[in-house]
Amino acid sequence: MSTNIDITIDGTQVIGNLEAMVPRLQAGLSVVGQTVGAKMQSYAQHNAKWTDRTGAARGGLSFKSAWQGNVLDISIMHTVDYGLWLEVRNFPYAGRLAILEEARDSQVDTFVNMIKTVLRI
Repeated sequence: MSTNIDITIDGTQVIGNLEAMVPRLQAGLSVVGQTVGAKMQSYAQHNAKWTDRTGAARGGLSFKSAWQGNVLDISIMHTVDYGLWLEVRNFPYAGRLAILEEARDSQVDTFVNMIKTVLRI
């Protein structure tokens, strides 16, 4: 005895649904970028190891979250010109004052968990 099962899929509907996912995913990922960026900034400002003299370096820690084509770039940075010297490894303090990598790394779990939520994994 043989049983036949026919399944018909409307490809236009499937493609339309997949195309509608892109803006929703980008919107969700934009929220991830803003949230993780703000958390990196807050971490850096609260955990920077240098002694404040003017507060400019700590206050100048900032983040950027922006789409570059299909890539979401989340960055943490100094906005003061001497911020580079607080991070550089061959500075007389040998990177002891660096905070940017530490701030980035502090938010890996938050980033992964938020991505899982957006993708519903």
